[in-house]
Amino acid sequence: MKINNYQFNFVCNITPELDIYNNPKKFFPQERYDNKKNLKLNNYGKGPFCKFSIDKKYSKTGVYVILVNDLIEYVGECDNLFKRFGMGYGNISPRNCFEGGQLTNCRINSKILSLLNSNHEIHLYFFETNQRFKIEHELIIRNNPSWNKTLGKPSKI
Repeated sequence: MKINNYQFNFVCNITPELDIYNNPKKFFPQERYDNKKNLKLNNYGKGPFCKFSIDKKYSKTGVYVILVNDLIEYVGECDNLFKRFGMGYGNISPRNCFEGGQLTNCRINSKILSLLNSNHEIHLYFFETNQRFKIEHELIIRNNPSWNKTLGKPSKI
């Protein structure tokens, strides 16, 4: 798929772990966190969340896009796509649900779960590049994806 003159490759449909009724399993990892500092849940930490992963062969650096109904909903960059999805968005750690944690992981996962519950297909595409910060920033500006809250990391360009 060509996006702004960059050739993105299809990685997969994001598919979560399913329960016996073929519905996405729901997880509440914050319940497993030993909250000794009495931290508050972040804005997206309540859950529920789902679990998903991608093939390990995608341990590559670049830019990814999440498409829903053929619309670019999110653009991101990563040092390792497999880790970003397998251990970031796809497996919410208990600590990330609280203040100071990775609220983006929680926010993206909960959006994905909500769409999967509504029977939407979510597609992941990837462009391998060492210019990931520049290209991410460019794609966010040109496409204005609804899930992106920032313009990426232009300071790292």
